[in-house]
Amino acid sequence: MDTPTGAHRRIATALVTCVAVLAAVSGFLLGGSLTATVWAAAGGGGTALGAFVVRRRFLATLEETRGKAMELGYADGIGDMVVVGLHTYAAAVFPMTGPGGVSGAERLKRRDLAYQLTATEGLPHRIAERAAAALEAIDAGRDPKQVQGALGHLMSAVHEQRRRV
Repeated sequence: MDTPTGAHRRIATALVTCVAVLAAVSGFLLGGSLTATVWAAAGGGGTALGAFVVRRRFLATLEETRGKAMELGYADGIGDMVVVGLHTYAAAVFPMTGPGGVSGAERLKRRDLAYQLTATEGLPHRIAERAAAALEAIDAGRDPKQVQGALGHLMSAVHEQRRRV
């Protein structure tokens, strides 16, 4: 995996090399080999100095951006897991094979998992609210259409979470 310091080093090296080469070619075309040497040294040195000066700010920005991306990715992943967990719990409460299609122990296990996922730290508040409403609908054994509506609202909250980025 690439480190921020390594990325900065490679970017700075490529930039210094490009500026030095372009300055050398320009200097050679305009004044000969002595001018090319002076321009290449000045251009490359100035670019290297600039890269050194902005290094700390570049690394801080890169680390901050990386942290935000990881945080958002975690929230998105947890939201997806809550959706899957609640759908499997709903499928256990309202099995397609009829009332006896899922054992009581399996139903309780899926219920426990759904509640654990909903209580996960880092779950955005809006998703947690919608998940609680869906759990309430499933636990109450309401009409399957009401449960599907609550699960649909949960999925909408997860999609809205993704769109906010």
